[in-house]
Amino acid sequence: MTSTVLTMLRSLQPTFTDAERRIADTVLAAPDEVVHWSGRELARRSGTSETILFRLAGKLGLSGFREFKLAMLRDEVTEQTRAEAGIFNVPFSADSPLPVQIQAVLEAYGANLEQTAHMLVGQPLDEVADALNNAVLVTLLGMGSSLSVATLAENILVRLGIACRLSQDSHQQLLQTLHVAEKQVVLAFSYSGETRETTEALGNARRVGAVTIAISAFAASPIAKEADLFVRVPVVNPHPYRVGLVDAVLPYLMILDILAILIGSRRDVEPLREQVERTIERRKLKYRTGATRTSS
Repeated sequence: MTSTVLTMLRSLQPTFTDAERRIADTVLAAPDEVVHWSGRELARRSGTSETILFRLAGKLGLSGFREFKLAMLRDEVTEQTRAEAGIFNVPFSADSPLPVQIQAVLEAYGANLEQTAHMLVGQPLDEVADALNNAVLVTLLGMGSSLSVATLAENILVRLGIACRLSQDSHQQLLQTLHVAEKQVVLAFSYSGETRETTEALGNARRVGAVTIAISAFAASPIAKEADLFVRVPVVNPHPYRVGLVDAVLPYLMILDILAILIGSRRDVEPLREQVERTIERRKLKYRTGATRTSS
């Protein structure tokens, strides 16, 4: 059985204490059996205590062992459904009417955002906001769908008055991180945390003294090792290739909105907002009501 809970246990293992890691190892070794155990039994088999188990559940955003087991059971059902859905992110029945399919997508999005909200508690969002707010220049990194997220991040940061740069070319991203000055920040997006170009560029930036930030779904990943600050997003679909990426991108968008609020509370953005609005307004096409065209 592969589940969101199990994936979270694997990705968070580097952050666990020795006792918490023993519980995680016991669960990962026999997940189908654990759902039939009591909390006391799991603690006994892992050589820990129910207090440690409760603390571990809290790190996963769960209220206790009962919710831990229920989450594993729900994830098993979701995994089976997704296996039937194949490469699609959102499970649905092709024979269902369109309104039913739309509702399934909506519920999947809502569950995704709710899971993200639970996961973000205790993560270093304030530290990330401070680093971005104080940066003289922010360099953004990302490839594939993560490049789309980086593009949105650039739009948000510019509107907050933060100087930033983003190249669409992976070689240029690499070159941009070879030379950085004081108080520069490099922010990287990689769902897998294993994208070679992004990881190499972030590693370059760290070696030359930039503050490095990574946002990924896996704490035990190459990119996490290169990050001074790391923020984790949920694992959406275990398939390496997926059709439909919106639900994978939603957690990033939620994080960007939260960072925008945190940064905006740290600086006076009102004058800049007026300038941005005037600039955008000047670029809009204007059509006069009732105007007629004349032909020559």
